[in-house]
Amino acid sequence: MNTITEIKPKTGFGELKFGASQDDVKTVLGPPQEVETLDVDGEIHEVEVWSYWDQGHAVYFEKELDSVCTNFETDNEEAVLFGEKVFVMPEKDIITLMQKNGYGDFEVEDDPELEERILFFHEAHMQFVFDGDKLGLVSWAVAMDDDEKILWP
Repeated sequence: MNTITEIKPKTGFGELKFGASQDDVKTVLGPPQEVETLDVDGEIHEVEVWSYWDQGHAVYFEKELDSVCTNFETDNEEAVLFGEKVFVMPEKDIITLMQKNGYGDFEVEDDPELEERILFFHEAHMQFVFDGDKLGLVSWAVAMDDDEKILWP
């Protein structure tokens, strides 16, 4: 089992690329510690989530797409984005890092009920979820065009 930490927007996570099979993910991360099937509101297909609690990762597989990987999440404090440990960075530095790497358009959503702040970079298909001032989770997905057709890496 490997621990992967390199976040690759629109491409994957470490050596895993979007479109990886469940067998590919098992080869790199080992068997998941938990498997959950989600019915997402407004979506017509199911998503299977593999959780790796000890590594701080979750991998999402679209059942309708032959169960290939389409999304990653991590709260692993060692995660690296564009060569920087992202979990030690304040929000303004994450914005600067993303802008420096070609992702200037972003949106911020505050959820007072959950006490979360979400920083969205739509072009990168990424979101950064803050608990107060501290980054708590990074989520990123495969790229899609305007017609929601997947652009595989």
